[in-house]
Amino acid sequence: MRRLRLTFIIRFSKRKVQLKKKKELSSFRVVISAVAGNALITLAKFIGWLMTSSPSMLAESIHSLADTANQVLLFIGLKQSQTGPSREYPWGRGAARYMWNLISAVGIFFLGFGVTTYHGIKSLFHLDDLSHHSIGLVPIVILIISFFLEGYVFLMALRVVHRIKGTMGFFQYIRKGDDPTAVAVLMEDGVAVLGVLLALIALLLSKIYETSLPDAIISIVIGCLMGVMALILAYSNGRLLIGASAEAITEQQIKEFLESLPSVEKVISIKTEILAPKQLRLTVEVEFHGESLVDRQQIAKDAEKIRSGEEDPVPILVDTAERMVRRVGKEINEIEKKLMQQFPQLKIIELEVN
Repeated sequence: MRRLRLTFIIRFSKRKVQLKKKKELSSFRVVISAVAGNALITLAKFIGWLMTSSPSMLAESIHSLADTANQVLLFIGLKQSQTGPSREYPWGRGAARYMWNLISAVGIFFLGFGVTTYHGIKSLFHLDDLSHHSIGLVPIVILIISFFLEGYVFLMALRVVHRIKGTMGFFQYIRKGDDPTAVAVLMEDGVAVLGVLLALIALLLSKIYETSLPDAIISIVIGCLMGVMALILAYSNGRLLIGASAEAITEQQIKEFLESLPSVEKVISIKTEILAPKQLRLTVEVEFHGESLVDRQQIAKDAEKIRSGEEDPVPILVDTAERMVRRVGKEINEIEKKLMQQFPQLKIIELEVN
């Protein structure tokens, strides 16, 4: 019966590993599909811009181009962050996704905000040069299809973020969350849906009133939206790259757990650092209950040997001190093991004794 149970456990563990690998593979396939989809939408929007010379259509084309490039960078970051520890990177490369997300945010700012806003402002001074009489059904259909496709992706991203943010509020998760990749996808899709809707309104207004003014103004608005999004993403990733700590409630829970252990009298200091999503580094200084670490029976035996005068007391005291050092080291190892069991997100623990 015991052998059968052990076989079942081994098979179940292997099944879990297989499911995890399959899930990770599916995630990569989703990202690749998103890149391909965004690339097709970008091409379609550029065709629509060539047919209309619409500033807002160009803004949306650049927007989709930025989203496509961003998805590629997110894929690179996800791929690199999954590589394990090595001699060159002893703690792994979990923060790689933060670096690539930051590069993506900079690209969105300069390409999305800079180029789009510049073109929109330039269009304000050349309204007579733009013709909207060529606006036909094709560009409008392109935008409508893009709206529904990007709206669907936005709802999927919203569900994912809602699941991973836990009890944190949405804006709190943006400011203090440990996975800006999910936030980046959500914000990009949200701005994409809004941008397509604004571009569609711009085309219709410019066609109805036979003026390029609404088109130029909305292209500037779309550019500003991308600029704000880029700044938010840059902030959320930058804070993690420079060593942001975990939430105060997490640190408090770790402190309370440590102080509940019999050998720990109090926690002197505690510091955390986010290494990657669901990965924390902990540096903590504690003060032990010396009495809880003392082997009274062995000390009593050592004292008896010293009182009897049969042996030199110096070697006895040295052995006592050596045992104490080993006992402290063993207790530190036990505490670190208990911490990792209680808080699975702790990947590196540096415990110091006061």
